[in-house]
Amino acid sequence: MSTIRIVFLGTSAAVPQKDRFLSSIALQRETGEIFLFDCGEGTQYQMMRFNINFQKITKIFFSHLHGDHVFGIFGLLNTMNLMERTKELTIYGPIGTRNFFEGTMSTQENFGFKYPIDIQEIEEGLVCEDDDYRIISKRVMHSVYTVAYAFIEKDRLGRFNKEKAIELNVKQGRKWQELQKGKSVLSEDNKVIVPEMVLGPSRRGFKIVIAIDGLYVEEEFAPFAKEADVLIMEATFGDEHIANAKERMHSTARWAARIAKKADAKRLFLTHISPRFKDDNSLEMQAKEEFTEAIIAHDGLEINLNRKDLEEEK
Repeated sequence: MSTIRIVFLGTSAAVPQKDRFLSSIALQRETGEIFLFDCGEGTQYQMMRFNINFQKITKIFFSHLHGDHVFGIFGLLNTMNLMERTKELTIYGPIGTRNFFEGTMSTQENFGFKYPIDIQEIEEGLVCEDDDYRIISKRVMHSVYTVAYAFIEKDRLGRFNKEKAIELNVKQGRKWQELQKGKSVLSEDNKVIVPEMVLGPSRRGFKIVIAIDGLYVEEEFAPFAKEADVLIMEATFGDEHIANAKERMHSTARWAARIAKKADAKRLFLTHISPRFKDDNSLEMQAKEEFTEAIIAHDGLEINLNRKDLEEEK
């Protein structure tokens, strides 16, 4: 079973295509909790196609408020209500997100839904934090206020050494469990045993960066994406459309690949593909010339990350 599952629900830019829906990405943690990044038109249909459980979504993160990134949200919220959801849903987005929802769904208490919705307007910096992860945002250049997100798992405690615990005369059971949680205990001969005495080196978690839309500047964005296990970036344009990319504040496949290389990312997945590309091979070739681990994402593409991958790192 994977530790983290990432599913591309929509990979098209601006308008839907026959084989590409509008922007949306689901990230499912090993707890089963699902984070949704953007929610373009048709997202809930894609969730049914690609086995994403509506009710396990706890947080939704909007990059910006352009229609191709948000117009799927109202149908999704209504479906959750019809399915008798009771658990709170938190929605994060840039300045204007609250007005967007209240303007569309009115200001009546909880928008008439049976479950609570918490809308959090964010700026650049820490978005949210839990015991084992945090999510941070970075503002990027676009025609409206836009952010990219980084999901960063916190370091985990090292592996428990059973032989060492026995040697130190720690009784098996509750005290072993306490040590594995990072708590000190008393041995059978009444000595204080601290976790460092029986745990190996700390183990790093995964870093996933999702940058769906915007004009990304290499020198500014590469530090934010530094050493990402998965870097997801837009590739609306190719080399032949550089002027359009700059004018409309979008990126090219090659620019995204250069950022991945400078950031020392492990893998790059390109999304937000313009309908002008009936064959995206040229985009992928341009990206691979800069970063060999670049892949053009397609709807339904699934990435599975496992702890074993990290443990095998040198």
